[in-house]
Amino acid sequence: MHSFLRYTLLLLFMIAVSWAAIPGWLDIEFPRQPGPEFDRQMRRSYLNLLDDEKPDIVIMGDSTMRDGVDPDLLSTLTNRKVASIDLPGSASAFWYLIIKNNLVIATHRPEAIVIVFRDTMLTAPGFRVHGGYFVKLDEFAAQHEPVLLERAYLNQMSPVEIWAERYFPLYGARDKIRERIDSLIRYFIPGWLNCNRECTDQNLSETFITSDLEPGQLRDAMASVERYLYAPSQLDFEKQVDHSFLTEIIRITEERGIQLVVVRIKNQITGIGSRETAALKKYISDLSDYLDSQGVIFLDYGREPSLSNKHFKDILHLNSEGEVVFTQLLAEGLNETLK
Repeated sequence: MHSFLRYTLLLLFMIAVSWAAIPGWLDIEFPRQPGPEFDRQMRRSYLNLLDDEKPDIVIMGDSTMRDGVDPDLLSTLTNRKVASIDLPGSASAFWYLIIKNNLVIATHRPEAIVIVFRDTMLTAPGFRVHGGYFVKLDEFAAQHEPVLLERAYLNQMSPVEIWAERYFPLYGARDKIRERIDSLIRYFIPGWLNCNRECTDQNLSETFITSDLEPGQLRDAMASVERYLYAPSQLDFEKQVDHSFLTEIIRITEERGIQLVVVRIKNQITGIGSRETAALKKYISDLSDYLDSQGVIFLDYGREPSLSNKHFKDILHLNSEGEVVFTQLLAEGLNETLK
């Protein structure tokens, strides 16, 4: 009993110290607004791209789009000028910000914006918004982004988490605390060995990024991350859609008079053989009906038979042969629907 009491008193003492010390150490005021803070800087590079290149079609997506679509070939096959925005690791939150803060405010107005996605990505607002993804996301965010904050972060949190973010410094400042600790671990010992920050970052990159990984481990790691998209909650289209960025993307492109086209690309997680579950089939059916009711063009190549195992270099990305096949399919679909 005495041990438990001492432990409880020590815990309360540590909490009290952290309550007093953390705000001053990290220059954070509490109570605070739950969720991440966005800085004042905002990239306008894609706004300039539109006004400089004046494309007829802007196509955007993550690395699966980059490896799956040849923009020059697509331009030739559609007889339209195509600008490509491929952001590895991006998802619906990125696409929403780029469209809102760059594409629709450019002077030049493209005929169509084409988004290439996988399965449930369009209605998964919390996918790829934390950690390193947040750093890239912040580049395209204004300082005040209430829709982004609510849909990507607050809607994914419980009331207890929101309370702790607002009032409890040890929890609310956890990201900044982790950054300080990570920085200490990453740079302190190499600094003693005359390897500065640039030297350390370069060596870590060569070790963990540019080096070849064992194919089986890489496949398992990618599949693990992707499982988020196939959780039962993500497969409930009716429950997800009103809280997603899809509704906002549709609204702002419609206001600008730009035709929105969404393109489902095949993958080896659900698109080969009979891996597409009944829940996913229903989700895609509901998505198709919704997009049709909103005047959005939906091109579904998620079960495309002409894309087989030989066209993939891993479970998500097409190889060079697959890129040509998919680009030709996409060109046919755009030619049929963009009159």
